[in-house]
Amino acid sequence: MSLQKNPWALILGGSSGMGWASVQKLARDGFNLVVLYRERKQQARETELHLQELKQQYNRTIISFNKDALSNEVVQAVAGKLKNEGIRLSLLLHSIAKGNLKLMVPVKKSDTRFAEKISAIFEDEKYFLEEQDFQLTIQAMALSYYNWVKVLHDSNCLAQEAMMLALTSEGSSRAWRNYAAVSAAKASLEAISRSIALEFAPYGIRSNILQPGVTDTRALRFIKGHELIRARSEERNPFGRLTTPDDVANVVYLMSRKEALWINGAVIPVDGGESVA
Repeated sequence: MSLQKNPWALILGGSSGMGWASVQKLARDGFNLVVLYRERKQQARETELHLQELKQQYNRTIISFNKDALSNEVVQAVAGKLKNEGIRLSLLLHSIAKGNLKLMVPVKKSDTRFAEKISAIFEDEKYFLEEQDFQLTIQAMALSYYNWVKVLHDSNCLAQEAMMLALTSEGSSRAWRNYAAVSAAKASLEAISRSIALEFAPYGIRSNILQPGVTDTRALRFIKGHELIRARSEERNPFGRLTTPDDVANVVYLMSRKEALWINGAVIPVDGGESVA
């Protein structure tokens, strides 16, 4: 039986932050949803409760999986489920934040104005980046995006004029301490998206990358010195505030509209001008 009444979106990393904000926004604005997330039992129960509330409030169909979106077996299983149900996705959002946040070498004091603060933040650092840290991070944040797009396409699970979206950061082109592995992954993600935009276009598929400004999410709080990052971002943002998950979700929704179909292969800042200030 086909469930293709409302448009469908698949959100990877849909239990918190920008992924969860996008789940809420899309449910409000007419989408049925497939939501993948990875949480412990208590958090998973809370996520399922919230998803059930969205189903009832907006009369949507929501299929959820508490599974590892980086597992190829999970990718194949989800694609198989969609194919069996006759679901074809109009939108994919890759919102997976998993990687290694380590320095390359110990911090030495310098003459920068943040020298003392930076030295204090990293004074107890014991583990430093190795090749496998780059491999794990690039696999999670970049290669997995391609894998999902490819499997969904090969399984005939993408609607005509489908929009593929993933999330990068300003760190893809700037050097931040303890961000090297993520920076490499985000740069790889952007390159992969450009190639998807080129090679999948004849099949009606678009690929774009959203670049949110610094956003107060669980992922941000894993970064050492996130308080300093927040303060600096608020200082340089023309609007004097951080980007919110809802700011990003609003643009995810905009990119789902037919009016956005001629946007392909782009990296789109969603930061209130923070990246140009």
